[in-house]
Amino acid sequence: MPSISVLLRSCLSALQFVSFRAHGVNGAPAPSEASYDYIVAGAGAAGIVVAQRLADTGASVLLLERGGPSLFATGGAATVPWNASVTVYDVPGYSHQLNAIAAADAAWCPDTPSLAGCLLGGGSVVNGLQWVQPATWDFDDGGFPAGWAWADVAPAAARLYARNPGTARPSADGVYYDQAAYQTLARQLAPHGWREVDPLVDPDDKNMTYNHPADNVLNGLRSGPVRTYLPLAEAKDNFKLQLNTKVIRAVRTNATITGVEVEDASGSRQIIQLAQGGKVILSAGAMSTPRLLFNSGIGPAEQLRVVQQSRNLTNVTLPDESQWINLPVGKNIQDHPLFRLVWNVTDPDLRKLTSLSTAQFLNPSAENINLFAQGSGPLSQSSLRLNLWQKLVDPADGSVRYIESMNFARANGTVLMGASLTRGATSHGELGIRPNGTTYFVKDPWFQTAGDRAAMSAFFEELLDYARGPDSVLTFSKGGRDATVADLWAAGFDSARHFVGSARIGVDDGRVAGGLAIVDVDTRVYGTDNLFVVDASVIPSLPTGNSMAITMVVAEHAVERILALNKTKQP
Repeated sequence: MPSISVLLRSCLSALQFVSFRAHGVNGAPAPSEASYDYIVAGAGAAGIVVAQRLADTGASVLLLERGGPSLFATGGAATVPWNASVTVYDVPGYSHQLNAIAAADAAWCPDTPSLAGCLLGGGSVVNGLQWVQPATWDFDDGGFPAGWAWADVAPAAARLYARNPGTARPSADGVYYDQAAYQTLARQLAPHGWREVDPLVDPDDKNMTYNHPADNVLNGLRSGPVRTYLPLAEAKDNFKLQLNTKVIRAVRTNATITGVEVEDASGSRQIIQLAQGGKVILSAGAMSTPRLLFNSGIGPAEQLRVVQQSRNLTNVTLPDESQWINLPVGKNIQDHPLFRLVWNVTDPDLRKLTSLSTAQFLNPSAENINLFAQGSGPLSQSSLRLNLWQKLVDPADGSVRYIESMNFARANGTVLMGASLTRGATSHGELGIRPNGTTYFVKDPWFQTAGDRAAMSAFFEELLDYARGPDSVLTFSKGGRDATVADLWAAGFDSARHFVGSARIGVDDGRVAGGLAIVDVDTRVYGTDNLFVVDASVIPSLPTGNSMAITMVVAEHAVERILALNKTKQP
């Protein structure tokens, strides 16, 4: 039976499509009276960073977000029962509980193939809070073009980390709470040569290492761009944030964007105009930015035809077919596949350690509530307790792949392991659009190649070798010491929700046969004068770790390049 959140998303989608039919039947929407130098579509991890940096220049900036407020400081109303001054998104300890909280149901996009945040902050307010700074090779060997090597983006990363540093000690008192999973896994790994490291000291140290997770936490609350960038933008008169406003498409004449068509919460449409020489930046995320491009007449012809033939349902008007821009939008999407593996603790002493359950997080004790009020305790930490990293070299061709594993516990005597194949994965999927306007996977992005499957199996075999050894303190929940790699595969996998690549950056113009890139080195969409994409969709290959930090680094560097375009036009 579908979950309540899935049913709610379906209902919201249906209502949305009804509003498409009910509005806009009397011709094109009216244009706005105001115009802006920059319009940023999507107030998520990238969009907020871009909008704030643009506002610093004195130009007029409009930031549009289809959802409503999130953190309490932004007007969010989904407060927790035990503290009326924080929302479910503020509390770090709720970072892996949001799917189980009814108050958070409205946070999820109703029209994407995997969960994505559609509220102020986007994924940055509904994710697992992991602040995995990108490794240098994520840029140097990750398919980025010239101008995007680590040496080029390092200043942008430094600016980001100075403002949004993350922390490996999120509890203000410096104590690590609820550590049964950490202590158990450390005991399992140490005899085999694994090392404990600080994840913020050397982000490149990711071979047979483990660490206390770096959390995107500040002063005991969820951090991220809503807390570290947005207030700086809102203090400026030249900046405007508009919530509950869904961007439908970029309005263009030939190569020039003149504005964006939007829909408000009532279903009414309007065209918001760009000022002369203005720019539109799409920052709706790797699963939604492709929809905006499709609706703007940009993408593979087979997807644009779906939009064209569905006008009566979605009320989306494409440019004339002669003005379509044929780019491989959505054709190279990637994601970290995530296995959720349950291990049983066998050591008697470790079995005595206790772990907080989901119920104890959602209904915290008076002691933990009091600690949270002081910026401390388990509620001030993300849900994860130990991250580990492994480098795998394919014996067949020497290619390198990485494994990331994020671990915690929700019951005594068990460890829950989330294991993902990350950097170096060679599988790609394809994102398309349905007649009702939802995006979907034409082709799944996981384990499409033998090399990816072999790498995951090699990691599983390594885990089982440890579990069979004399020093082992863990066995797999299905099969115990006799468990096989097939048993771990049988646990199944789903998405880690770290999507990238659906509008990838590159010098290989996708309009040319064999070209894969949708945006150029300045993140401008090929075939347009003033349309840009800045979000995870431009990242050309999977990062080694979670996608939040690298997306914000990309945003910091991209806005620098966009602003440099203005300078080159000056006499």
